[in-house]
Amino acid sequence: MNAARWVRGRIASYRENILVKRLFAVLSIDIFVKISGMLLLPIYLRLMTQDEYGLYNYLISIVLTFAVVLNFGLYVPLTKFYHDSGDPRARGELLFTIVVLLTTFLTGILLPVYLFHLDYRIVRILFRNQIDYDGYRTGILLAIVGTVCNFMLTNFFFASERIGRLQRYNIWRIICINVLAVAFLFLIRANRDSVKIRLECTYIVEMALFIAFAFPFMKEAYARFDRRLAVSGLKLALPIMISAIFGIVINFSDKFFLEKYTSFKNLSYYFLAVSCASVIPLVFTSFQNAWLPLFLKEKDLTKNIRKTNKLLLRLFFIFAGLSACMLIFLKVTLVLGIIQSKYDEAMYILPIMLASQIIAAMVPLYSNYLIYFEKTHITSVLGLILCVVSFSLSLLLIPPFGVYGAASASLICNICYLVGYYRIIRYYIGRHSILTIQKEI
Repeated sequence: MNAARWVRGRIASYRENILVKRLFAVLSIDIFVKISGMLLLPIYLRLMTQDEYGLYNYLISIVLTFAVVLNFGLYVPLTKFYHDSGDPRARGELLFTIVVLLTTFLTGILLPVYLFHLDYRIVRILFRNQIDYDGYRTGILLAIVGTVCNFMLTNFFFASERIGRLQRYNIWRIICINVLAVAFLFLIRANRDSVKIRLECTYIVEMALFIAFAFPFMKEAYARFDRRLAVSGLKLALPIMISAIFGIVINFSDKFFLEKYTSFKNLSYYFLAVSCASVIPLVFTSFQNAWLPLFLKEKDLTKNIRKTNKLLLRLFFIFAGLSACMLIFLKVTLVLGIIQSKYDEAMYILPIMLASQIIAAMVPLYSNYLIYFEKTHITSVLGLILCVVSFSLSLLLIPPFGVYGAASASLICNICYLVGYYRIIRYYIGRHSILTIQKEI
């Protein structure tokens, strides 16, 4: 009886836990996203050649990498300052200020790049193999803008706790993007480039849904630009953006050197393993988006430390279980021929990628403290160091070992990232504790 009462008590406590409620609401959709993606993966692999699949994912990795920089870190002040004020007008001014900053910076960079064809110079650096960049140019621009807009809108839904709206937004994205992309690939791929079809279809739908779901943001925004708030926001945001610039090298150098020293066919193996391993960052991103507002709202540092330590251990075991499931999934689909045997090489790359993603998922739980202490400039310093490490490892390991060298470089770099953040956060927590004691004395 006591055991049953204890179990019921634990279940009741989890039901009342804000983080669990929010995480379950979002994660249920993200699991649906991942399951639908996995089910559709064999279809995309059959509707696209190995070279097309490798090229498409290489282009998407470029888009995602640059989009992380081109949000300019403005999601940080959006999340932090939104909860610092309960005044609807102040929140409205914050949203409008963020929109003005984002639009100004994004236009100021993308417009000259495209008007003066500076993107062609970037392409010559990023691609050794010849591609029809003229055919992809519009789709890539649309993809970058769409990815930035989607990222900021998603953060707004989390910050404003509109979880139901976020669920509907993601469901519509899953259905519309995949149904239309598969339909167009099936119907017209014989006459057109499959990469171009999938790229343009995906991000035209993405932008249309962004416009449709951005109404709550526009309704809440108040048309007044707050200079003081802009300056405070940029002090938080710009170090994050600088860190993201270094992250281009850290997160993209493996793909960059693979393209230089191998072929799109080899990239197809690598990206299949990346796609399977992406279940971990997908789940963690949902968790981080649900956790960060609660973490920043909690002013008791001791409670945050205790909760973070528990979460680290629990997430490790959850991700280890997910990794085992993904290995079984890929093995079964290869054995049954659902995924063609020409992708067998991905099976040997996947364990390294999974280990790398588990470690990478631990890093933001520590980096959250830099936002908490308003020490985001530290991310830039650590990013610069890791940038050099990542580039050096990729240059050293990829030419002789190919995809295995790329996966190993990613794993070693993420271990260095985790150790670096751990030591830095331990220092600031210790320093904060000493200052607190001195104030009490």
